[in-house]
Parts: sequence; C-alpha cells; structure tokens
Amino acid sequence: MPRKAKKRGTRAVQRGVSNEYVCVLVSLDDTDHVLNEIVGQGNPLGERMHKALMGRVKPESLIVSNSRSAYQEISSKLKCELIQIPAEHHGEGMFNLGAINQYHSELKNWYSRFKGVSTKRLEGYLVWFRFMKLLQYQTEYESWPNELLYYTISNKVSIKNQDICRKSFPIDIFKPYQHLS
Repeated sequence: MPRKAKKRGTRAVQRGVSNEYVCVLVSLDDTDHVLNEIVGQGNPLGERMHKALMGRVKPESLIVSNSRSAYQEISSKLKCELIQIPAEHHGEGMFNLGAINQYHSELKNWYSRFKGVSTKRLEGYLVWFRFMKLLQYQTEYESWPNELLYYTISNKVSIKNQDICRKSFPIDIFKPYQHLS
C-alpha cells in the first residue's frame, strides 16, 4: 500500500476532486437500466468513460449530462446527440439531472451505513447496490427473499473466498501518493 489505511471518518489530504477519490461513472436510461462502473481516479478521462459506455449506448441516442467537456468527446465517438446542463442550472427545457442526482443521493446514503468502503471492494458494493435497486424497481419488498433465492439459483451464482481475496484493485492505488515518495 502506498499509504497507511485511513480510519473511519478521516478526510482526504487534498480538497475537491483529486486522485485520492475514485471516479464512478453512473448512467441511467428512461427504462431504469443502470450502469455504474469505476473509471479511474480524480477527474474522469473521456477515453475511460468511452470505454465504459461503448457497446452499451446505441448510436443516435440522446445523452443528457453535466457540463464536463469529456462528454462532448464521448458523444461524438458514440455518434449520439448531447444535451449538457450547465452547473448553475437545474435543467434544460424538459431535460434535467434529477434522476441521476437521486441515484447518487441514495448511493451515498446506502454507503453511510458501512462507515467507509474499501477501494478494493468498491466494485462489489456497486454491484450490490445496483442489484438492490433492480429488486426495488421490479418487485415488492415482501417478495425480495424469494426473488433473491430465484436469482441466485437461476444464475448459478457462486462466490468463493479465494476469488474475493485474489481480486485486484480496480484502480492504480499508487497514483494519488506519488508526491510522498
């Protein structure tokens, strides 16, 4: 590890968006399909976001995003129409970022119960949250145990302890701490 592990509630050394934070791309469509994928650290690069969205967004789709410049590059590569909502505005006509902001809020609230999430295990937590949202969208709360069991059996889900322990980090953990060496 490039640094000692942070204890619960310890803040990052640098303020704002920096390489100390992991960037997660979240994409929603109007039929409640969700994509959340780790795309690096700090400000997201267009190349990594394009790689995450490639094959998942159909050409000529409409992308509604914040005003980050990387989305212009992505929309041109994916051959999609782009509507960007400036930072100081809540929406652009009938388009807004309300659904994505709600998803982010629910994700942050859900994470708060764990009192911190390991970077190495972040991807697993994202999958877990996405699965819980899927259950929430498609079934009533009372039938969740049956749905979980059915999903696990039908998809032959098997998790082995050695698979979890050998999983590599999804990002370069040494990048934010290069200045320390």
